[in-house]
Amino acid sequence: MLTHNPAILLLSFLFACSLTSPPVSVEIKDASVEGARAAIVQLIEFSNKQALQTEPARKLLIGEIAQLNISTFGKITDAPDKVLLLEKNRAVARVQLFGNNNHVTDVYFYLQYDGSWKISEVRLLALTGMIEQSYLALQSKQSLNDEEKDDFANLKLTLATDKELAVWLAENRKSLEQLYELVRAKSGKEQFYIRSEDAKFPEVTKLLKNLHLTGLSIEPNGNVEMVIGGVMDNVVGFIYSPTNNPPAINPSSYIWVEEVAARWYLFRTT
Repeated sequence: MLTHNPAILLLSFLFACSLTSPPVSVEIKDASVEGARAAIVQLIEFSNKQALQTEPARKLLIGEIAQLNISTFGKITDAPDKVLLLEKNRAVARVQLFGNNNHVTDVYFYLQYDGSWKISEVRLLALTGMIEQSYLALQSKQSLNDEEKDDFANLKLTLATDKELAVWLAENRKSLEQLYELVRAKSGKEQFYIRSEDAKFPEVTKLLKNLHLTGLSIEPNGNVEMVIGGVMDNVVGFIYSPTNNPPAINPSSYIWVEEVAARWYLFRTT
């Protein structure tokens, strides 16, 4: 039987509004990690309600991200799992995006603080569509030859999340440090770049292939970058920095750099 109780009707109306009305943006004046996290949580609430184009949501946005003509970022986690403060009143926050085939992608939101936190850019490892297609094609095959097994292992690592890659590094750290020592012995103080298919240093390339890495380089500051994979300049890998001097995070090159073990850093570029 239908009820006309005013209190129940009012509660029903408020509940319906809570499902459809976008949240109200609040300026986050706390310049700490917690303040940056709170700003991203607000942004996610707007995204979940497909309300990124509403006036309250746009108060949170500046610069490049304010030009995006989208109502939602898709299905993402309710809060960032990590927030890093950067230089010059900036921060970066990591969330996870859930896509097709249950694939999880790390996404990085950049913030600026000028009296309150605003979100300015968003990045992720780009051009992964071809990698995903190749991975799924190999995954669907009943059997793989040795070359395909190597390719499949590399593609799986390339598409892995930051947390998965941190676990992988812990499991393979001894071999990675052996690779570092070998490369330093071969190169001396010179800059050095080698791909896994190069024949100049067979001991190095053998270790690269065993670890399913595509190449490595020694940088001018002594860091060794070990690349897992990617497309063009959009790559993921690890940096061993003997002086704990990793590259700075910014939305134009190293979109994420995270220390995952002593002197070992996970990196992504675009």
